[in-house]
Amino acid sequence: MIDLASDEAAIVTGLLAALVACVARPLWPGARLVVTAVHELGHALAALALGGRVSRVHLWMNTAGLTTYSLPVRTGRVRSGAVAVAGYPAPGLAGLGGIALVVAGQVRWWVAGAAIVTLLLLLQWVRNGSGVVSTLAGAALLGWVALDGAPWLVTAVGAALAAVLLAGGWRAAVTHAAGREAGGRQGSDAVVASRLLPAPAVAWSGMFLVMATVTLLAGGWLLVDWAAQGIRL
Repeated sequence: MIDLASDEAAIVTGLLAALVACVARPLWPGARLVVTAVHELGHALAALALGGRVSRVHLWMNTAGLTTYSLPVRTGRVRSGAVAVAGYPAPGLAGLGGIALVVAGQVRWWVAGAAIVTLLLLLQWVRNGSGVVSTLAGAALLGWVALDGAPWLVTAVGAALAAVLLAGGWRAAVTHAAGREAGGRQGSDAVVASRLLPAPAVAWSGMFLVMATVTLLAGGWLLVDWAAQGIRL
């Protein structure tokens, strides 16, 4: 476990920064872009896991994203549906893994891993201009922090990144469920899933929100448990 006395301020700072980024209107688009990148990565990894091929990932500065992929000809509706539903749970799951690494004292590995994944996303799939700029900037910043950042900075950035994925992923799921995302419900992940799987779009939207809520609460529980252990010491 990490030393609570030396790292609690850095973690609290990172969590507060993430909360402000996910709530404040001027900062939310930047935080949402991080969430969108992981969302699209979820689609891409699901497609690859099912034997498909990912052509490219688009990330736009208005926080929208699109993953272009192809699946084997004989891929059934269930597998195609699995790719469609893989996006919204991805940020929460990644954020939960990040929080677990932060409280386990492996925050530098978490930040370095995020930098590597961002760089691979850029090299493999991102081709549109705004996507290249945003992913390159993200990979460079995370890479610098992981390699040369002071311990307190690494801890703060690692905690902030995990919290943005958890809280931002939850906010994105709420927006999706309410039909307030760009373009409304038409063409949304829930609608695509409803065409492939035996459940209506509203059920899939609800499932995305439930999963985002569960991961957010689980991440909070890990932080509370870590803090409680430090207090007992």
